[in-house]
Amino acid sequence: MDTWVHQQLRTIYRRRVIAWCVVLGCAALFAAAQSRYIKNFISGPFDVAQAELDAIGDVSAAPHYFVKVTGSKAIETGIQQITTRKRYGVETGRSVSAAYYVLVVGDRLLVVKRAEGTPTTVQGELAAMPAELDHHLFNTPQMQAIRGRFYPYYLDDSVFRTPGYIGGGTAIVLVALFVWFGLPAWRYARDVSSHPVVKRVAQWGDALTTAVEARREADAPPRYKGGGWRVGDKYLIRRAPFVFDLLRLSDLLWAYKKVTKHSVNFIPTGKTYAGMLVCYGGAAEVDAKEKNVDALLAFAGERAPWAILGYSDDLKKLFKDKTQDFCAAVEQRKRELASQTHK
Repeated sequence: MDTWVHQQLRTIYRRRVIAWCVVLGCAALFAAAQSRYIKNFISGPFDVAQAELDAIGDVSAAPHYFVKVTGSKAIETGIQQITTRKRYGVETGRSVSAAYYVLVVGDRLLVVKRAEGTPTTVQGELAAMPAELDHHLFNTPQMQAIRGRFYPYYLDDSVFRTPGYIGGGTAIVLVALFVWFGLPAWRYARDVSSHPVVKRVAQWGDALTTAVEARREADAPPRYKGGGWRVGDKYLIRRAPFVFDLLRLSDLLWAYKKVTKHSVNFIPTGKTYAGMLVCYGGAAEVDAKEKNVDALLAFAGERAPWAILGYSDDLKKLFKDKTQDFCAAVEQRKRELASQTHK
C-alpha cells in the first residue's frame, strides 16, 4: 500500500540519489581533468636525460613531468626562498625554506629547487620558471650571455605525491560514504517498504490512517517547531529536502531540556535550548527559545504523562546502559495510569 509516508521517503531518497550522482559526476570530471597528474603519480618518476629534456617544448603539456634527472655537476646560485612567519599581521621570523642550484645535464643547464643539499641526482616536478626567479637568475650580463643553455623550466624537488595521497584518501572516504549512504539511498529510492520508518508505522496499526493523520498534521500549523521538527497533537514530524522521520507522542519515553553554553575564547556568549523528546524508534531535538522549550515539555507531559520528565546523569546512564529496564519502567507507569483512569 503506497501511503503519504511511502511517498515522502521515496522523494527524499530520489533526491539523495540525484545528489550522489552529481557528487560522483563531479569527482569523475575532476579525475579526468587531473589525468596527467594521476599518470605521473602512478608511473613516475620517469628517468630522463638531456635528449628527453631537450624535446620538451611546453612543459605544462609534457606527458612526463614527474622526472628523475642525473647531472654531472651541481652549481649553487645563491638564490634562496625565504618564508616569513607572521602573527596578527606582524612579522615574527624568517627562515630559508628552499634554495636554487643549477644542475649540469650534458651541455645544458637545469635549475633545481630543493629544501637542502645539492645532489647531482634529483627527482621532482618540471614546471615553468617563475618570472621572479628568472629575474633574479639572469640579472647580470654574464648570466644573460649563457641564458640559451638554460632550460626554460625548472625542477621543483618538493613532495610531488603529497596531493595525490590526499586525493587518494579523499577518494577512499568518498567511496566509503557512497557505500554507507549512497547504496542505501538507491535501494530505498526503488523500494521504501523495508525502510525503518515504514516498518515503525506498520507496527502502529492501520498504516493508511496513520499516514492520513500525519499528513494532516504536517500541513497544519504546528504546536511547536524547531531543529527541523514539527510537533503536532499526535506526531513528531521531521521533513526536509533530504530527511524524513515520523514519531508518535504516545511512544514518548523521556523528555528533558537540553541547555548548550557557548563561549568565544572562554568568554561566555550565551546559551541555546532544545527540548529532547526520546521515543521508541528515535529522538526529536526541538530547538527553540527557553520559554517555548518549557511549554513544549509541559505539553509533552500532558500528552504522555507516563514519560520520564527531566534530566540527570543517572537517567542518562540508565537509558544508555539499561535501555530495556528504562522502557519497562515507563511501560509500568503507563499501565498504572491506565488502571487508575478506568477505576
